[in-house]
Amino acid sequence: MPDTGTAAAPEFAPPPMHPMDPRRGETLSPMFGAFLCWLLGLEPMTTPAITGISVAGDSVLAATTDDPFFNGYLGSAEDFERNLRGWGEACGADTATIDGLVAKMRRSGR
Repeated sequence: MPDTGTAAAPEFAPPPMHPMDPRRGETLSPMFGAFLCWLLGLEPMTTPAITGISVAGDSVLAATTDDPFFNGYLGSAEDFERNLRGWGEACGADTATIDGLVAKMRRSGR
């Protein structure tokens, strides 16, 4: 009889992720994932990588490794705040951490 326990096990099991790792969110858009990497100070996982953000009015703009002039429109600040709070809650981040990340986003470029 074949050993079904080893046959069902995946060949490669990725290491456990830190709770604040943006790769935990399978439904994140690539730009939001790149934004999280920048915000959390993690190594970028996309190309081009975000090198800075600026909040102008209600718009979140990004500078990237391909275009350093904040020409990348990421979306509205409201949408990014809502997504950031939802991601933080899904990852089990405490309220103070989430509020700190939102504040960092809001004061970027000012």
